[in-house]
Amino acid sequence: MKSVVVSVFGSDYNVRADSDGERVQEIAGIVDRKMREIDRQFNQGSSTRTAVLTCMNLVDDHLLQRREDARWVSRRVGVLVRKLESVLGGR
Repeated sequence: MKSVVVSVFGSDYNVRADSDGERVQEIAGIVDRKMREIDRQFNQGSSTRTAVLTCMNLVDDHLLQRREDARWVSRRVGVLVRKLESVLGGR
């Protein structure tokens, strides 16, 4: 395991991770940017409240992306099934 120091919302954290340090830094950068965005937007005055809102926002983004991906896969599978049916039906 590798130890990486990251900075998020003005605090440094020593993170132990199996992945490389660049990936951990990338993740910390995303969290830091989102926390600063949430803090500017809602001016919570509490890093804990900002962190919770940030987590909720990031999870919401993730769930929306998963739904979009599932819809895309479903549409793509439907197209492929119709193509197969037209090819197999023409025998």
